[in-house]
Amino acid sequence: MDAAVIAAAIGVGGTVVVGVSGYVASVRNTRQTTASTQQGRIWERRETQRGEVKSSIASYLEVAQHLQTQLYAREHGQEIPDLPIMVEKLWLAQKLVDIVCSEQLRRPLVEHAKALNEVARHEARHPDWWGYVSPYAEELQKAFREELERPDAGSPGLKA
Repeated sequence: MDAAVIAAAIGVGGTVVVGVSGYVASVRNTRQTTASTQQGRIWERRETQRGEVKSSIASYLEVAQHLQTQLYAREHGQEIPDLPIMVEKLWLAQKLVDIVCSEQLRRPLVEHAKALNEVARHEARHPDWWGYVSPYAEELQKAFREELERPDAGSPGLKA
């Protein structure tokens, strides 16, 4: 074989190796970018879900606190004509939390709403209404803390 042919063959082979190496590096870079993008989307979904959980918990607490304030006012002689509406708002807020929360939060949430419903609708049965509601409130607060400490709060379907 002629030296020129050998040199040409080496040159073509070198070009092919460089081209293949470039292609492999490009594919690897694309895969890393895709994986990074997917991780970013998962993180964004988790943060969005976490925000929904926090927002629904805050809404529930706001409605529950307003109802408790009215129960306190009723205890001190004020007439509260819109109490049934407040109870309905409580149940709506409970359902909103129930939609986005984990299973572990559902039971204490429902029990707390039931307790407030009970004292709001049956005043005579619960002269010490706060003593009746307090254990449910404490358990609910504990469940809220646990829910918010979870790394993927309220989103058992999201996987890394």
